[in-house]
Amino acid sequence: MRYPSQDEIRNLREHYPAGARVELLEMRDEQAPPIRIKGTVRYVDDIGSIGVDWDNGSCLSVAFGADRCRSLVPEFTQTVWDQIMKIRESGESNMLLVPAVQRIAFDLGYYELMTFIEDYRGAYVTFIMTGHV
Repeated sequence: MRYPSQDEIRNLREHYPAGARVELLEMRDEQAPPIRIKGTVRYVDDIGSIGVDWDNGSCLSVAFGADRCRSLVPEFTQTVWDQIMKIRESGESNMLLVPAVQRIAFDLGYYELMTFIEDYRGAYVTFIMTGHV
């Protein structure tokens, strides 16, 4: 078993902050929660294990290098931000009329924005209302 470097630990802690939601993809343990279960990150320890409170009550950690999970934090990229700003600047629609914004995004070929709204509608609305994701 390889231990993570300090840079890897720092990256894990940035990618999986306490309170972040994750989904289990693989865990090699007889007592593992079911694959695809979701949970809330409690911590990342000094050997890279991600402590998670799983939605079924389990609290088995995701072991660095052996198990896999994925972050459910929206991927709000610069491209998505740029596409939102271009539609907003066009004045074609109220930005809270989500189906209209999706139609405009489709017409303009803004597939990244269409996917973001489809997958993270709540995060999109929060961004429009507050400027934060």
